[in-house]
Amino acid sequence: MIIQALLVALITTCSSWWFSHAITRSWLYPIWSGFLVGIVMGQPLQGMMIAAAINLPYIGFITAGGSMPGNPQFAGPVGTALALVSGLDVNTATTVGVILGSVTILVWTVYMSVNTFWVHMAENFLEAGNIRAMRICNYVPSFLVSALINGVPAYLVVVLGAPFGGWLQSFPQWIVDAFGVIGGLMPALGIAMLLQYLNKPKLTAFFFLGFALAQFASFSTMIITFLGVIIAVLIYNFNGFAQIEQAGE
Repeated sequence: MIIQALLVALITTCSSWWFSHAITRSWLYPIWSGFLVGIVMGQPLQGMMIAAAINLPYIGFITAGGSMPGNPQFAGPVGTALALVSGLDVNTATTVGVILGSVTILVWTVYMSVNTFWVHMAENFLEAGNIRAMRICNYVPSFLVSALINGVPAYLVVVLGAPFGGWLQSFPQWIVDAFGVIGGLMPALGIAMLLQYLNKPKLTAFFFLGFALAQFASFSTMIITFLGVIIAVLIYNFNGFAQIEQAGE
């Protein structure tokens, strides 16, 4: 359990640490960090399902101008770990993940605020011509800060998660049912946020086409995706032919 807790803490630390985002932007999203937590905790399938459910409310997530509507970097790995050690179902895990993301916005603010000190320190080293020290300031301190405010809570969740799970299970049934209902509505919120970015008349028909194929024809997601790719390629080719013809005229 200690090894698992340390690995979960490392995953949570890297989810917020900027350098891991330079390697892959996927660290930002619960579907990746939560999936890694599932592998570490020996439940990859359940972890992937929980991580995907937690990710849905954040599917339209954007940090415009530094504004953070949530903290998915924390909600993904910690919410998945908490759900696995507590035996929560997917809907309840989604609610817990969203609550964690909302409550820990302050954690992200603290993380970014503290890291400004290392930026100024790196500038001073650069002016002094000490490139090695400047690089250390860019990498090491931000990792340690993330380990302290993100990794330590994640470690404690895994180590102390079982008693917390018992506390959750002691809730009245109506509270548990409410969590389930809210968790079922959260993905719809994420989908709605995504549709706002796709709110273009030319794309609306394709959205309803996909919905109709899934609802009335019972097509799987993979089949709809495959058809969507074919349609996209055809439209791209037809537009290319039209531009060639116009250029020839």
